[in-house]
Amino acid sequence: MQNYIKRKIMETKESVLDNFTVTNPKGKYLYETHCHTNLISACSSLSPEEMVELYAKNGYTGVFVTDHFLNGNCLPEIKAEKDFKKQIEMFFKGYETVKEVAKDKLDVFCGFEVSYKGTDVLVYGWNEETTKKYPEIMDMTMREFIEFANSHGATTVQAHPFREAGYIDHIRLFPGTQGVEIYNSSRDDLSNALAYEYYKAYNAVYGKLKTGGSDSHNIAIKNLSGMAFDTKIQSEADFIKRLKAGEGEIFRKRNILVK
Repeated sequence: MQNYIKRKIMETKESVLDNFTVTNPKGKYLYETHCHTNLISACSSLSPEEMVELYAKNGYTGVFVTDHFLNGNCLPEIKAEKDFKKQIEMFFKGYETVKEVAKDKLDVFCGFEVSYKGTDVLVYGWNEETTKKYPEIMDMTMREFIEFANSHGATTVQAHPFREAGYIDHIRLFPGTQGVEIYNSSRDDLSNALAYEYYKAYNAVYGKLKTGGSDSHNIAIKNLSGMAFDTKIQSEADFIKRLKAGEGEIFRKRNILVK
């Protein structure tokens, strides 16, 4: 069945993607919603300097730095720290360093990505000081965390819900998230098309938010994505407000740094 679905999607590749993304939007402000630094995420080779170069040269206005959180693939020295508040200080150094490097080249916002056995949820709306208040989150199941975060000022978005990989034993869906990343430029067309169908079904009942992002881990990423807005994003809270208002287009574009 999956091969049949994949074949049908590939036969109509562009029309399927055009249902939920735009290509190279003109006259809009572009924002990356999903990217990882090598200062925090163990799987990333993207330095803060490279991150700024990647997005500034590709015409982005800003980025949301969403490194892998303490329960995910963050660096072992962060995991080894026993004091939760110190861990959080170490964790947010990635975002802070990108912001320092970016200066006036990019607007930089914070977020993070929590994980459970390869299933990931993006979190927007909590900064360092807010996150420090909640050490109990480290003992929560993913479902408990989602419910807690949603009720404590954060917005949760399930990232690449239909991603497949050798380290993922099965696909897990968490409908309690407020949103779905329906386009991830690091994933294949099948994964993205299934995410879009999942979003449509749950949006009809729950009013889901939708996002798109690149999930970048290196400067040589071939395809990029994100959200395009008519006016500049002012803060994490402003971003969340606009998502909830249905603003923003998901776009896809080629990385001009890759020939």
